[in-house]
Amino acid sequence: MLDTHAPSLTESIRVLVHDSDERHHRVAPSASTAKPQPGRRLRNRQVREKRTFQAMFAFGLLLGGLELFIVLHYL
Repeated sequence: MLDTHAPSLTESIRVLVHDSDERHHRVAPSASTAKPQPGRRLRNRQVREKRTFQAMFAFGLLLGGLELFIVLHYL
């Protein structure tokens, strides 16, 4: 269906995804010689997951508070 409206759209998407994949898998020349330590990589992942959880929890509290405010306001 997309091909009927824009024949080159699917090819453009394919090229963009391919370029994005290359960009994310590219390694800096100086970083290729230094091998990251497994413990440090695990710790960085845990820190990222903790921060993600905290951000999602705060956002959930904010939305819950807003919903509670709206419900109580209309009672």
